Amino acid sequence: MAEHAPRASARSAIPPNQIATAVIGAKLIAFRVNRRPDQLAHLLGMTRMAAELGAITPEERQQFLADLDDLMAEEMRHG
Repeated sequence: MAEHAPRASARSAIPPNQIATAVIGAKLIAFRVNRRPDQLAHLLGMTRMAAELGAITPEERQQFLADLDDLMAEEMRHG
């Protein structure tokens, strides 16, 4: 019988909120670099879905939206 590497089972041990945060964070970095409207829409949709599925808390979603507002305001100032 084949033996599985111990790290193979560790992959499934990552909590959904960490996965959601990592994916949203990666999309946020791409948005900060490119500033495309479709990326913003995608980010907003992802955070909404993550909150509705319980992968992030409503408070985490609100904090993300506040941070995104700050980012957009910063862009307007440096425009």
